[in-house]
Amino acid sequence: MPRSGAPFIAPLILFVGVASAQNSTAAGDAELITSAKQVSVRKLDNALPDLHFENWLAKESGSETYHWEVNDCGEQSGNPNDTGPVPLCVEVDSTFKDGREIVIFLADGRPETSRKTASPDWKIFFAQLTTPHEKINLRRLSDLPAALIKTHQLQKYPEFAY
Repeated sequence: MPRSGAPFIAPLILFVGVASAQNSTAAGDAELITSAKQVSVRKLDNALPDLHFENWLAKESGSETYHWEVNDCGEQSGNPNDTGPVPLCVEVDSTFKDGREIVIFLADGRPETSRKTASPDWKIFFAQLTTPHEKINLRRLSDLPAALIKTHQLQKYPEFAY
C-alpha cells in the first residue's frame, strides 16, 4: 500500500518558497523599472528638459521597442570573495531597423541598506550607441541626439564614414 504524501511536502514547500521569492523579485524589479522610466531626464543631465526618461528616450530615438531589465550593472565578478555592495541598475536596450542599438544603464545610487525604505536615486551609469561601424560611448544623455543624427547620416551615406 502506498505511503502518505509526506516525502513530497518538503519539495513542495521548497518550490513554493522559490516561486514566492521569484514573484517578490519580479515585483521589486517592476517597481524599479517603473521608477527609472519616470525619472526626469533633467535629474540625469541638467542640460535636458524636465521629461520622464521613457518619454524623452522615445522622442529622441524614435524607436518603439525597448527591452527593460534590472541587473547588477555588469559589476558582479562571480568571485565569492567579493564582499562589497552589488550595484543595481535598470538597463534599457533598443535596436533600430538599420542595425544601430542604444544601451543605457541607470544606477540606483542608494546605499544597499536603504533600498527598501528610500526612493531610488537614479544616475547614468553607462550609455552607448552602437552602429555596424563603431561604438559611441555617451558621456551625457544630452550627447545622444547628435550621435543619433550623425550615425543616421552615416548609415544613409556610408562613403562619408572616414
